[in-house]
Amino acid sequence: MRSTNKRFISALACASAMTALAIADPMGITKTHQVVQAATDNVPARSAGVDVSSWQGTNLTQQAKSGAKFAVVKVSESTNYQNPHAQGQINNAEQNNMMPMGYHYAHFGADSNRAVQEGNYAVNSAQQAGLPQGSYLAADWEQDAHNNTNGGREASANAITSFMDTVHNGGYNPMLYSSEWLLKAKVDTNKVTQKYPNSLWVASYKTMGRQDQPDYNYFPSMNNVAIWQYTQNWRGQNVDGNVNVLPLSNKSNNASQANTNTLNVHTNGQSSSQAPSNPFVNTSNKAVNTNWVKQEGTFTTGGAINLRTGASTNSSVIAQLPANSEVKYDAYSTRGNYTWLRQPRANNQYGYLVGRANGQDWGTFKVAPVTNHVTKPTTNTVKPANKPSQPVHVNTNNNVNNNWTKQNGVFITGGAINLRTGASTNSKVIALLPTNTEIKYDAYRTEGQYTWLRQPRANGQYGYLVGRDNGRAWGTFKAGSAVATKPATNNKPAQKPATNNSDWTKQNGVFITGGAINLRTGASTNSKVIALLPTNTEIKYDAYRTTGQYTWLRQPRANGQYGYLVGRNNGNAWGTFKAGSAAASKPATNNKPAQNTNKPSQPVHTNTSNNVNSNWTKQNGVFITGGAINLRTGASTNSKVIALLPTNTEIKYDAYRTTGQYTWLRQPRANGQYGYLVGRNDGNAWGTFKAGSAKATTPVVRQNTQKVVATTNNNATWTKQNGTFITGGAINLRTGASTKSPIIETLPINTVIKYDAYYRAGKYVCLRQPRANGQYGYLVGRLNNQAWGTYR
Repeated sequence: MRSTNKRFISALACASAMTALAIADPMGITKTHQVVQAATDNVPARSAGVDVSSWQGTNLTQQAKSGAKFAVVKVSESTNYQNPHAQGQINNAEQNNMMPMGYHYAHFGADSNRAVQEGNYAVNSAQQAGLPQGSYLAADWEQDAHNNTNGGREASANAITSFMDTVHNGGYNPMLYSSEWLLKAKVDTNKVTQKYPNSLWVASYKTMGRQDQPDYNYFPSMNNVAIWQYTQNWRGQNVDGNVNVLPLSNKSNNASQANTNTLNVHTNGQSSSQAPSNPFVNTSNKAVNTNWVKQEGTFTTGGAINLRTGASTNSSVIAQLPANSEVKYDAYSTRGNYTWLRQPRANNQYGYLVGRANGQDWGTFKVAPVTNHVTKPTTNTVKPANKPSQPVHVNTNNNVNNNWTKQNGVFITGGAINLRTGASTNSKVIALLPTNTEIKYDAYRTEGQYTWLRQPRANGQYGYLVGRDNGRAWGTFKAGSAVATKPATNNKPAQKPATNNSDWTKQNGVFITGGAINLRTGASTNSKVIALLPTNTEIKYDAYRTTGQYTWLRQPRANGQYGYLVGRNNGNAWGTFKAGSAAASKPATNNKPAQNTNKPSQPVHTNTSNNVNSNWTKQNGVFITGGAINLRTGASTNSKVIALLPTNTEIKYDAYRTTGQYTWLRQPRANGQYGYLVGRNDGNAWGTFKAGSAKATTPVVRQNTQKVVATTNNNATWTKQNGTFITGGAINLRTGASTKSPIIETLPINTVIKYDAYYRAGKYVCLRQPRANGQYGYLVGRLNNQAWGTYR
């Protein structure tokens, strides 16, 4: 889709002679609408389709000649925009024997009331554009500055179904379009599809480049999918490419359709024209159910293994089964170096997974274990290009279990640690163990800087993980495991300070970090980082010392070792000293700042801008970030970054000010200091202002719907054009129109940029952004004609 980031749309339609179509209401009430049938009102399974908006013209002949059987047309956006080309595009689709459909680009987020308003606007816009009633009309629900996707999975699903109800009541067939990732992460799709089965239009790209045909091995692993958008550049025409996964029709029911689509269901009053879930049954593997040995058994995965639609690593992935998944199988077959297991599934379908590779179990067989002739695959040594993900392998390191010290103990990971097939960082990873994973081990061994722990696994196999690095524990050893904490004597602990602990001023105190600060092995910014201490970490220290510009604090740690962190920079506290700790806050005045460029990460700085708090409008409010935003020491993009605030961070501010394109918010912090962040860019909010905070929203937004057309004269003068560009990913803003120019800042995804000119420099289309004092910023808007975001 073309509206923000990259618009993904959906819908399905009808048009051309008059007939009556029964639309089944979700509540059980049947409504009859007068329908104009299209020249094509049926679309066979796996037909090509395109989606278009105002960026494309009204002539779709090229797409039709290239094989497109349906066209999804953007009809509206929010409650104030209608596609001026919609009527022409719908008419031209019918003239080219394509089935027309429609979509509406949503701004309602998780707001059900607004969703109803936008639903009514979408229905009216579709009617004005001439989209026949009974056609499919989709909600295009995407993540951008105008559509808050962080309202919660259930609330978002409620809003989406409210929109779909409104569309249904208006005489159209509702669908939901979005990316696979967004639907899985942000929407309770089960709630949507319980009411509107098989109504999903899912975008999932194998590549961001040109793709002429769908690769069905990459089909999104989701239920209730009716249409799959698989490319943004179909046949080199810079138009989104789609495929319907089963036959589609705008007819409510008929005998001929039942013959061609026996899997269609009529559930909850929904039209049977919508495609059923799990539509991809592997038909390319003709031998998939031949030469199988019948056997009832249960297999427990020893690692993450792909469940596929066929007994081939080229078959589509249904799901990735995590470790310890229990799978019931009814047959097995050995092919090449793999022994495949067959899992019965619904509707007489099957799932297939690897149970053995080269005779080695990838898990545990229960009840009826695979017999010897199953575990001995043929001697074919040709390995498929795509292996199932992360199974348990037998370690091939011959000396891996030599020279181990026996010890039964329990280790709890202090962070994410790889579990490997051997005691080497070059060994294969079985799984990434998350923080607080409890591991039982039976032996340990120290090699170089690492102390490895050995974990017994199924079938006499082992897993190996690092328990210590240079004597530093990577987690917690439970009682009785202490012997494993003594690495060989040639391992120097990483905690040893790089500097002498003489010349320190003794003082017992407590320091609370005002931002993220590095804890290091020595009182130097060149010393190794032990950990990045987050904001509000409480540190007990026993001494301090001022070296150059920094006042360092010394933290006693285990085994007589120390950690070191900066408490002050040029006398400015990087946090709060509790009562009794103030003496550490007065470094000698004759200490000149060191010229060290390796500074600790993101501490709290005192702002040095003299006018930073002048001309501010007082207002107490709360702002919730809609994406990652820098908190700075001053109201300028040149000010130092205190911290990168993640999405959904709640910030209390006491004043705001608009400078150039930005509206800055002021956050009170400790010791009379402030933090500053951008709340709006050219009037567009970078998050959500809670009730009572709206006054900070005053800048006016100008929209330009003209699409950027790159000039053909390389490095020529700039082409004037006032427009707005929304970044589709992180893009560098530079001081010049060259990738060698210095970076001003990295713009996060969904940043709204106003530009006043553009030109093509080789494969790049550069945009020019006016900035303060007659200066400009430059960013890439297109690469090889592929947009890096959305033009408005």
